[in-house]
Amino acid sequence: MHKMRRLKRYREIVSILVKYGFGYLVQEVGLVNLLSFTDRLTADLQRGNAHETASRVRSLLEELGPTFIKLGQLLSIRSDLLPREIILELEKLQDDVPPVPIEEIKQKINQELGSLPEKIFLSFNDEYVAAASIGQVHEAVLPSGEKVMVKVQRPHIKETIYADLEILGDIARLIENHYDWAQDYRVTEMVEELASSIKRELDYIEEGRNTETIKLQFEGNQGIKVPSIYWDFTTSEILTMEKIDGVKLSGSSSEIPEKEDKRKIADLLVEAFVTQILREGFFHGDPHPGNILYMPETEQLAFIDFGQVGRLSEDTRYDVTTLMIGLMKEDTGLLVKAIYRFADVPSSLDEKRFYDDVHRIRRKFSDVPLGELNVGLTINELFATAQNHRILIPTDLTMLGKTLMTVEGIISDIDPSLSLLGLAKPYGEQLFRERYDPIKIGKRLWHNARDISGTLRNIPKQVEDVLKKTSDGDLKVEIGLYDINRIFHKFDRISNQISFSITLLAFSIVVLGLIIGATLGDGTFFTRIPAVEVGFVIAFAMFLWIIYSIIRSGRF
Repeated sequence: MHKMRRLKRYREIVSILVKYGFGYLVQEVGLVNLLSFTDRLTADLQRGNAHETASRVRSLLEELGPTFIKLGQLLSIRSDLLPREIILELEKLQDDVPPVPIEEIKQKINQELGSLPEKIFLSFNDEYVAAASIGQVHEAVLPSGEKVMVKVQRPHIKETIYADLEILGDIARLIENHYDWAQDYRVTEMVEELASSIKRELDYIEEGRNTETIKLQFEGNQGIKVPSIYWDFTTSEILTMEKIDGVKLSGSSSEIPEKEDKRKIADLLVEAFVTQILREGFFHGDPHPGNILYMPETEQLAFIDFGQVGRLSEDTRYDVTTLMIGLMKEDTGLLVKAIYRFADVPSSLDEKRFYDDVHRIRRKFSDVPLGELNVGLTINELFATAQNHRILIPTDLTMLGKTLMTVEGIISDIDPSLSLLGLAKPYGEQLFRERYDPIKIGKRLWHNARDISGTLRNIPKQVEDVLKKTSDGDLKVEIGLYDINRIFHKFDRISNQISFSITLLAFSIVVLGLIIGATLGDGTFFTRIPAVEVGFVIAFAMFLWIIYSIIRSGRF
């Protein structure tokens, strides 16, 4: 126990040395193995020019192409995993690429929709609006007169991305086989999750469904606008949606001078994300200023581009609300409880140390006025601390932290005097009242009781199934890599102990046989040989060699 405490303190000291720029010292004295992956990466950055190194990472991903650009964009939400310098550069990743020739675009539309665009649309603009690594956007007008935006997937891009994802999977497995930290961070699972997200983004039908789901959330809200999808002109590689004319929020602070309008935009933005995150559990995963438009004529806020979305279950929404209430009430216990509920917590967790770290973060922000608290930054710091304790945070929740930071940045850009938490306070108080509404509490208790009764009812059958499989020899047990190594180690110990016993028995039998032979000998040539002495020496030498081999293996 004393050694474990000493090792933890070692790691803490080494991490702090790296944090304050003394990573070179850690490297020189040979303590780098005590660092976590994130701290090791930070140390590497600080050995040279951190900004220059992070910039090279971004340039590398851009040159590797669309798969790696998307990978970098998705990793930019993992502030719990990567150093801030890398995150800031990944956020700048641009997938602006040379446009696809218009003839190839037209051929793609012909292939997907059955006719050339001139025959399908009343008009089709050959000049592109945007050219990204996966798709290219053109303006068009439907035969019915509606103005639309047509997103066309680049020819053969799907095959390229799928091949890259297979290579990434192979690299992830190689890294896990060579580095313990990669197993701790479950690099293979992480790559598989990112690959799944990229594949979903390649399916424009899913993006269309995401758009309609968000549109339904605001069906009765006149202040929020989401474009309509025209399904007759949409396939998995062509997406046709309503064209929305508005002011991008990236330039709203200069183009919308009235303070009242800015406050109205900020209120609509907060209302939209409170609805998406805490009420519906389905939210825009990439709300950068270019994907949010303000329509001055109708005073509406419009959202576009739903390739990335976050999903939160009812239980997770409850836990996220608990996290928010914990921040508002400055209650460390509530924060820890919420993280335990929605994260994958290892059995080896030092609960007291984790509680102390969360308490330190909570105290760090406790002196900040509630209206000035940076919620996204605080949540990301909590998640990063959890990751340092090997607590795995679901990707949708890391996306949530990134989303909140982005929304806070937009609000600050619109009007620096406004804050997300200050604007969200009325909604938070309403959610707090709803949480402790007796009717809602009764519904939750009834739901939990129903789940528990179902579980209890299934226990006898499950026990019977296990016993039957055991008796039939069909019982299967899943074992992790760490457990397999531990089992093999135990097998080696058992086999070595058996070998030792058998060798000792054989040695005893040989010696006994030699003694009997010498005693009952008939005076022949063989009986005149000092068999007892020679046999004993040979058997004893073999015995010592086997014992040495077993002890050398360290598994006796």
